[in-house]
Amino acid sequence: MPDTGRPGPDTIKGHSLDILKEAALFSTDPHVRAFSLYLLALEGNPSLKNIFLSSLRDRDKRVRSRAAMALAGLGADALPDLIDLLCDDDWRIRYRAAEALGEIRSAVGTAHLIRVVDDDRDHVRYMAIKSLGSLEEKAAVPSIIPRLSDENEYVRRMAAVSLGKIGGEDALSALRKALHTEASESVRGALRVVLKKDGTG
Repeated sequence: MPDTGRPGPDTIKGHSLDILKEAALFSTDPHVRAFSLYLLALEGNPSLKNIFLSSLRDRDKRVRSRAAMALAGLGADALPDLIDLLCDDDWRIRYRAAEALGEIRSAVGTAHLIRVVDDDRDHVRYMAIKSLGSLEEKAAVPSIIPRLSDENEYVRRMAAVSLGKIGGEDALSALRKALHTEASESVRGALRVVLKKDGTG
């Protein structure tokens, strides 16, 4: 094939990836950073993991969300890093790590998510419970049940929803008891919906 002096498709792709990587990390516009991460995530390339991990610490919430979903898209390749990040000092990192683990839906992360159901930050408790509900992990039920009495009503509501997804007699019994003691109408509404779906409400 003659050398025309023009880059071939592979070179263009590589050049485009370099531009996107730079934009994801260094653009001053958070919309550009977030969209660059979205495009990079479509590659499904584990070699981009460090960029996603760096972006997880971005100052912008939308960028952090994109980074979490990009890591989730890497599946098993991102699991060890996400599990480690559940112990990060920054609650926002723990929150996104719990979110990504729920998206990956791997049993490997279950025990670690159960541990952070008792996190000292309500946002993290909420997301860990949500992810465990998505996994429908019955082993999580004993850890989620006490969160029906959490000080934060959003955590209580998510505990109700997740226990409803997981199911089982222990979960349903706890939900019925919570309905009699819950003061928040918002949480009571969630409890009624969950119990009605099960046919016991």
